[in-house]
Amino acid sequence: MKRKLFSALFAAACLLAASCNKDDDNDIPNENDNAVSDGGDTTETYKIDFSDLTLEANSHCDSGKFSSGKAVFLNSYDPNYGTWGGFAYSNQNDTSASGYTAQFDVYTSTPSDRGIFAVGYMDTYTPAIPTVTFDEPVTLKSAELALNAYAYKSMMNGDAKDGEVFAKKFAAGDWYKITIKSVDSSDVALDSLDVYLADFRDGKSVLIDHWAEAEFSLAPLAAGKFTFEASSSDTGMWGMNTPAYFCIDNIVVSVTRKK
Repeated sequence: MKRKLFSALFAAACLLAASCNKDDDNDIPNENDNAVSDGGDTTETYKIDFSDLTLEANSHCDSGKFSSGKAVFLNSYDPNYGTWGGFAYSNQNDTSASGYTAQFDVYTSTPSDRGIFAVGYMDTYTPAIPTVTFDEPVTLKSAELALNAYAYKSMMNGDAKDGEVFAKKFAAGDWYKITIKSVDSSDVALDSLDVYLADFRDGKSVLIDHWAEAEFSLAPLAAGKFTFEASSSDTGMWGMNTPAYFCIDNIVVSVTRKK
């Protein structure tokens, strides 16, 4: 039975605005050199901020899985069509961009030369769900999330081309969320958490336009795999109409090892 053990401190006012500056939050190391022992077990906490990856200015990579720190970000790439799903990484930040060509641009005020981030895309046709794996069970502590320009502009203005409407402009009652799941070795979801990147329910008008920190209060249950599934109130005959993209950075995890 799937257990709902996650709880999130994710404020309705878009949480805490956070910078994408790789020099920030240096109190959490990128590698697990901060082991703390209680006399028996040892707990280590580390951050994945993609600073070990390289890109030319204003560019991205979407053509295969990649590693950062101790995490592997899965990717499904079709070289015949140049299409992809899962995770890519980017440093693009053109907030004036829109449509499909803006899929790798994070919609924040942080300039692209401040660092690399990951872009998640849930491709329902491949299918490919953005997935992160670790070589040992870890506990997800926090992460910074944002929308990309494609998804943001679609929800803000609607998405139409040549008179055909692909996705609606968000109005009262609409929402867009990422469901984070911890998955066991048999691909069974253990826990889940909903993070809303757009929320127009109950009189709110939240549409994330900055890096926002989500802190996760978890039960003592770790996993070696996490999936990130996008969903929206705007769905139709063929599934979700809202572009299924999000950006993520500064992922903090901990691992406990028994002596």
